[in-house]
Amino acid sequence: MIYKFIQNIIKIALAIFFQKIEIRHGENIPERGPVLLAVNHPDSQMDAFVLSSTIKRKVHYIAHAGLFANKLKAKLLQSCGVIPVSRKRDESEDVGRNVEAFQECYEVLEKEKVIGIFPEGISEMARRVRKIKTGAARIVLESERRNNYELGVNLIPIGLHFFSRSRFRSRVLVNVGRPIDLQPYFSLNGKDNVEAVVRLTAKIQESLEHLTVNVQHTELDRFVRDIESIYRDDLMTQTLADHKSSKKIVAEFVITQKIADCVEYFHENNPQKVRDMEEKISDYKRKLKRLHLKDIMVREKTSIKKLFRAELTGIAKAIVGFPLAVYGVLNNFFPYRITEFIVKKFIDDKTKILMALLLGGGITFILFYGAQFFLVWYLAGYLWAILYFCTLPLSGFFALDYGKEIRQIQERISFSFFLFTNKHLIGKMRRTRNMLIAEMNSCKDEYLEKMNKETSGNK
Repeated sequence: MIYKFIQNIIKIALAIFFQKIEIRHGENIPERGPVLLAVNHPDSQMDAFVLSSTIKRKVHYIAHAGLFANKLKAKLLQSCGVIPVSRKRDESEDVGRNVEAFQECYEVLEKEKVIGIFPEGISEMARRVRKIKTGAARIVLESERRNNYELGVNLIPIGLHFFSRSRFRSRVLVNVGRPIDLQPYFSLNGKDNVEAVVRLTAKIQESLEHLTVNVQHTELDRFVRDIESIYRDDLMTQTLADHKSSKKIVAEFVITQKIADCVEYFHENNPQKVRDMEEKISDYKRKLKRLHLKDIMVREKTSIKKLFRAELTGIAKAIVGFPLAVYGVLNNFFPYRITEFIVKKFIDDKTKILMALLLGGGITFILFYGAQFFLVWYLAGYLWAILYFCTLPLSGFFALDYGKEIRQIQERISFSFFLFTNKHLIGKMRRTRNMLIAEMNSCKDEYLEKMNKETSGNK
């Protein structure tokens, strides 16, 4: 009951906090039977929150014992089925207690329940899967051995992808993989447990890398993001045209994933091409910055007439929405700014920014909304207080969108003036961009041809 109550609270909170949480291939998680979910760990405690909000079954998470230091917190975690495990790097914790923890894991699977484990152990900002620990493989193989390899555990890898890890109203993809075939490891486990654990761990690692954006060379991450910012929309147009049913969030993830894979391929096989492309993109970005332009402004040919029409439409909408935006700002300004202050002041670890925004913002907004509700109730009565309370979050969201729209109008006006006075420079920047896109297309075709040959060779 406690788990279900907390799960529902988390669902509501995340529905407000994130613009979209998409689960891909959720049908791979069976409704019954023992399951072990092996999940990458990009964003600290937020990972467990997201997973719990998307999976119907109760998940018994394996978490490091440090979270159980506080007695009240420990009782809450235990009531939710969280299993404490000590890490070797935490010298202050008793690693010997892990025998009991693993025993509890075996019993959970034998009761045909679900275990969630983050085998990387820790979170980091880099978009890659760290070398995973052997715990998941050991739990699965030992559980099956205790039951003559007839327990039927489903070992399912899951990749979590946060499109932004520092912004409110971002999006998340929960990428569920197919259950790993465990049969090849059972016979080996009877002969050599260590080798079976090592091989199964390697298979989990490989599966997680295929389900995530995996930039193994962290120094390339900035370069991959630069390519995304310039090239992704061009690829999106092609992808959505070829696959009408493709969901945008999944298509964006797949494109980002393939860009990262392509960059890694050329880094290994033609590093000079990577260096040359890095230099060209850096030069292009420097020119944009010097001219106070954005890539989206030079992406497509736009006439002054079109821009003028868009500006008039935007200004008209801004005038109509101005009163509601002001209302939203007045009612949400202080909790919004206090939340920002909390995040900037107390969070040094960037992998915890989303969690700080969720908890800090949640508490702050609840306190302010509660105070405002009771004030209106005192002054105007219960019905007016309820009506007023309902307008608070809606007007806050409207004010956020309104602010974005105003910034876009300002950019369009600035760009219109620049286009009117410096048309030749815009043309030059477009030619530069088109050459970059042509070179990226050439790299993409070379990479896809190589991958197709390797796939055909494997068959």
